[in-house]
Amino acid sequence: MFVHIWKMRARKKRAAAYEKFGRQVTMPALIKLDGCLQVHFFKVAGARKPEYLWLVFWRDSKALEAARSSPPWREQIKKFEAGEFYKSVPLEYICESLGSFGPAVAGKRKKPGKSEKPKATEGIGPAAQAPGDSAPEGE
Repeated sequence: MFVHIWKMRARKKRAAAYEKFGRQVTMPALIKLDGCLQVHFFKVAGARKPEYLWLVFWRDSKALEAARSSPPWREQIKKFEAGEFYKSVPLEYICESLGSFGPAVAGKRKKPGKSEKPKATEGIGPAAQAPGDSAPEGE
């Protein structure tokens, strides 16, 4: 999985318009692109000037590169530039995921409502032993 991180500072007078544009135009356009898994749009808390981060998760680097060269992507860039939202040149990072602590973004997931029953050897039920207890050998 790859993530495209985009950081920008908006013009103070255009911040509300940028937030609306991001939520109503950019986010829906990105999620429609093949290989786009998730889109997150953040406003940096406590920043003196309006500052934003985009985290867009992609299936792989090929999907990201295909999206970046697609007409819908270029159209979004044109709309963004026409809105005159920039205060400074945005910073972009393309990162490869090396691991995660959260639930999987892509891949097989268990169906809701289905759960496996714990085994007695897992420490649940009357057969469980307290920590430090050991069964006599041969049992």
